[in-house]
Amino acid sequence: MRVHFSTAALVAYLSPLSSGFVVPSSRLPGGGGAVVAPPLPRVDVGDRQRRVGGPQRRGRDDDDRDDRSFQLRSASTEESEISSIPSPSSPPSKRGKRRKLGLITFDLDDTLYPIAPVLDEANAAFSTAMSNFGYVDIRPSDIVETGKEIRANLSSAVEDESSGGGGGIASSSLVSSDPLRPKTVNHKEIRMAAIRKEMEDFILKTKLKQTAADWATEVDSITAPVRKSAEKWARTTVHSSVVQAVYNAWEMERHHAAERHLFPEAISTIKQIQAEHPDVVVGAVTDGSANPMLMVFSLMPLFDFTVSWEDDIGNVKRMAQFRELSAVDESDELSWIYRLAVEKGREMSTLANEIKRNGFDGADAAADGDGDDEIEWCWVHVGDDLAYDVGGAATTGAKTVLVELAPEYGQTARLRKEGIRPAWTTETDEQMAKHRKMSLNALDKVDATITHLSQLPEVINELLKGGDDDE
Repeated sequence: MRVHFSTAALVAYLSPLSSGFVVPSSRLPGGGGAVVAPPLPRVDVGDRQRRVGGPQRRGRDDDDRDDRSFQLRSASTEESEISSIPSPSSPPSKRGKRRKLGLITFDLDDTLYPIAPVLDEANAAFSTAMSNFGYVDIRPSDIVETGKEIRANLSSAVEDESSGGGGGIASSSLVSSDPLRPKTVNHKEIRMAAIRKEMEDFILKTKLKQTAADWATEVDSITAPVRKSAEKWARTTVHSSVVQAVYNAWEMERHHAAERHLFPEAISTIKQIQAEHPDVVVGAVTDGSANPMLMVFSLMPLFDFTVSWEDDIGNVKRMAQFRELSAVDESDELSWIYRLAVEKGREMSTLANEIKRNGFDGADAAADGDGDDEIEWCWVHVGDDLAYDVGGAATTGAKTVLVELAPEYGQTARLRKEGIRPAWTTETDEQMAKHRKMSLNALDKVDATITHLSQLPEVINELLKGGDDDE
């Protein structure tokens, strides 16, 4: 018999002799060691949000464990008049459809792991790979600074093209044959251009020093025609396969570092959600280079698919709209990637139900009510970025959970909302300002906020139950 967290918590809460309870590992979804769970939190209702507060702090050693709180945005304006909220284990209301979690999507960077140390370690791998190919004395930070320069130059050109009807995608006239001019403003192409530029600069400096030594003169004395020839030499010498190899080393280390830095509750939280909602499809939606399918030792077994702003650009030809991420200034313009995610999620849900109906689990599928008109298929998106995660997903119909973790988790991406530039970002000042504006505009689209990932399963159950109360 499986012991569900909410039921066990209720038993412990009602006991006057216990301030907590221990769940044996054999009864926990996904296994693991025994867990000491806090008492069931008290629920109060405010005018705009439900706030569920965890146990009060009892000392400095208990701060990290006990400072657990999340917020749920009310589903209607009348909710301020409600004096209590039913338990998450209460049967669904018969006034409307029963909600079922069909799809949950996660942002990755700064949602399941801190992005700052991950990029630091990936950039260190870039420096090592460059050295292995003979490009010595190149610092990890060089790729960041060069990437900022390339992005600033390209973004202005793309914006000009977009205002002229180019849709935000750099045209062939902008790109021409220059390998330092990426086709699109995305992390991968900018980073590869930065790698090439570092290689070309290294070869150019080496060639100029050799030429100056041969002529017994100073590098500054070399004439413009000779320097121009040396630049062509450098560009010809750098081979695209070497650029790709260095990028591959960077990307591989990025994923290995992400696995090393996963937040402690990340895996157990996803496993618990899958245990409580067995038919849920789990996907990743990201604007960066991360892909859980490449994190073979951690996230890959837990995810069903991933969609990326960079890798799925080819799919936008059948979408109604597309703009470069750096050129986006409204949440509606982010919708294509979420529509693609929902499309994949629904397709996988349909296929899973067909397998259950036609396979050995046919009886179970009928018992679960799959395909029942009384069941509403629901989607929840979880992420740390107000602008991209909350704003974009909400406009496409998702229930949104904002991940604003406690300080010890080391999130840095959300600093942009406060106008603070993280050291790793390549955004221009204009893009930073645009991002902050979008973040502030998305504040009222947050359905729930969590400070610890372990709160997510309960939040999801509250959001699903909320739909029954809305009817």
